Amino acid sequence: MSEHEIIKTKIFRSSEKFILQRAQRIAEAIAFEGGTIENPKRHLISTLPNGKESYFLKPGKETQRAIPNIHDMFPNVGISNKSETEGYTFEIIWEYLIKISIINQRIFKKVLVLLYRLCFLIDHKEIEEGKIRYSPSEKMLDYIGKIDFAIKEGFKDKFKKDGIGLLEFLHFIDILGWNEDVKYHIKNSKPDFEDKSKRKIGRVNTILSVISVPIMISKFILKLHIHTMNVKLILSTYLKSNRPKNTWEITDRELIKDLSPHLIAT
Repeated sequence: MSEHEIIKTKIFRSSEKFILQRAQRIAEAIAFEGGTIENPKRHLISTLPNGKESYFLKPGKETQRAIPNIHDMFPNVGISNKSETEGYTFEIIWEYLIKISIINQRIFKKVLVLLYRLCFLIDHKEIEEGKIRYSPSEKMLDYIGKIDFAIKEGFKDKFKKDGIGLLEFLHFIDILGWNEDVKYHIKNSKPDFEDKSKRKIGRVNTILSVISVPIMISKFILKLHIHTMNVKLILSTYLKSNRPKNTWEITDRELIKDLSPHLIAT
């Protein structure tokens, strides 16, 4: 199998299996024991090949709101209880991806396709009953490792610093999306996807927003022939003039066009 074939992905059409998988993950999260904001309970989700871990701390800060999200958790990736993603905002997530677009447009497209696959649980497996985890195949992990090497070299060359590892980033976005489902798809302490019109709320809208904003800003940069490496300024300027009321999302047709040849129509 060629490297191109490893990552080639058909545009996803939602299915009952996908909804069931999301419901299973919500049910698992509901069962996680909670602590307090000052002393939350840690729940290991995955151990990465380099020994780092993705994990939830429960409860999350949204449990403290006036109208609380009572099942909210705090997603993290790190090692030895030191989180590498603490304080991550969407702006930080988008900044990382925009920097990749500046480093190399081909690598940028591949990373976004990996995120697309992540969104729809394409590389997830049920590792034991009721436990669905991000589990790329050995070939996919090798592919991710090669992309990660190129990204790290690009960060050092263009930005004179290291970025988060790609696999760590993917695991973080996975559990971020999981937590969004937990916040929006629970009714009477059970998973709830009865309203089909709201099934994209949560994981899907969140991760498609993670993908869509960097695509739009990358086009903005290319169109204006911007050469500055002040990505925070570019991001801030763009968001101030283009921020939508709800979520960012581009159409399937646009995604296929923007992520060709890796994302294809069915």
